[in-house]
Amino acid sequence: MTHPPDDALLTAIAGRFGTPAYVYDLDRMARRLVAVQGALPGAAVLYAVKANPNGAVLRRLASLGAGAEVITVGELERAARAGVPPERILVGGPAQDAALIGRAADLGAGLVSLDSPGQWRGWAASGAAARFLVRVNPGLDPGTHEHLATGAPGSKFGLPAEAALALGREVAAAGKLAGFHVHAGSMIRDLTVYDAVLDVLEPLYAALPGLPLLDLGGGFAVPDFPLAAFAARARAIAERLGTALLVEPGRFLVADAGVLLTRVLHVKDSGPRSHVIADAGMAELIRPALYDAHHPLRVVGGDAAGSAPAGRQAGDGAGPALVDVDGPLCENADRLARDRHLAGVRPGTLLAVAEAGAYGFAMASNYASSLRPAEVVIEAGRPRLARRRERVDDLWRLEEDGPDGS
Repeated sequence: MTHPPDDALLTAIAGRFGTPAYVYDLDRMARRLVAVQGALPGAAVLYAVKANPNGAVLRRLASLGAGAEVITVGELERAARAGVPPERILVGGPAQDAALIGRAADLGAGLVSLDSPGQWRGWAASGAAARFLVRVNPGLDPGTHEHLATGAPGSKFGLPAEAALALGREVAAAGKLAGFHVHAGSMIRDLTVYDAVLDVLEPLYAALPGLPLLDLGGGFAVPDFPLAAFAARARAIAERLGTALLVEPGRFLVADAGVLLTRVLHVKDSGPRSHVIADAGMAELIRPALYDAHHPLRVVGGDAAGSAPAGRQAGDGAGPALVDVDGPLCENADRLARDRHLAGVRPGTLLAVAEAGAYGFAMASNYASSLRPAEVVIEAGRPRLARRRERVDDLWRLEEDGPDGS
């Protein structure tokens, strides 16, 4: 994170709650939300719950007026439990099965983003009072990782413009169409992507004039997204189309407000590559293995930048200066970082993996019967436990058979 909690506080948190542990600065998340709201006055800011569904995070963002974008029954229930008003909940995603449709209709969720004609059939039969957006696949290259390129031609998301218009006409005939939705991709930095998005959207809004809403999704890059420049473009697009605006930031609100704390278990300074083995890895933070994601990593109490310069350096007896930081599991992909400067690392050294507030714990698993870590939140400089560390008996708590197989 750009302005992390000080090292004394992180050290105290690790000592009190153990490692691995996720730590979230709720005040920083709140400031980021307020910045988005200020840059886009009048726009609906719907937090993408999948980024970080922790209840403390959701309650803080909801208290500041954020809505929620949800894709599962679980996310829907979390948003409602956190106090998000139903009219500020948008249901999206490629599934939208009968259970989600039924529960969203019962709660009175205000908006739905339709990803396919089949979804519309289910909603039409439900009698839900929601208004609908049709998700458009703009068929463009957003210049990001292929797994994050949700607006690419081969993506599973949304409909090509012609099919989106056909579905839009059907929904409009039922008096339920509010507009169109585009999510070009995640970790977007190049704002010219939105010029191409406008080229796709403009004929749709011209064909169905008077639609009140435009949803430009999220996907804002962390940590250096040009928010002010994006806001100017988004306002201009909405003005040109004559709509109000919705955005769905997730990672942008929470990523750099979170760190993953992990302790070094062993240092192997031998062979062609030096390895620091930590107590956190892909079970806690899968993004480096899944997306080859780069997370800044540093020694707590040290001055290591965790950058990745060319070449390698020899160890110094207290741990290598240029290392891979690996997890504890028997998987070669179980790495947090490659080729980082971490001088003086020893067993017991505390490390902080930054930009971990999004898609960290949310994607954590019990692979190899790992225990998912604690989540700690900080408000006004004071830490508190938001989710306890899993215990061994949590691993079989939901299993139906007893220890004797009965």
